[in-house]
Amino acid sequence: MNQVQQILGKIKAMLLKMGFVETPVTNPYRSEINFVRSNLYCIPQYVECLGFLIEYADSYEEAKKHGHEDGDSFPLEMGEAAILAGLEKEVRLNINNGL
Repeated sequence: MNQVQQILGKIKAMLLKMGFVETPVTNPYRSEINFVRSNLYCIPQYVECLGFLIEYADSYEEAKKHGHEDGDSFPLEMGEAAILAGLEKEVRLNINNGL
């Protein structure tokens, strides 16, 4: 397992610890695993030119249409601890804004 896969695994574990559940969201073109808490749908991603980020949708319908919006990106060079801390802070802000 490479460093990117390890960090993505830790991001997913962080989301589960924060009360999200893994849920497949399917449309006629694809099926993706979203991490869902209330009406907040998240997909953790790694984009080589940007870094780690989470895509957010505010409802099942948006998630089904793949209407996710990108959050902040955290480059690999920041280091694992800074990436996880930054993403956790961002997710908590999104949870609080949704309540």
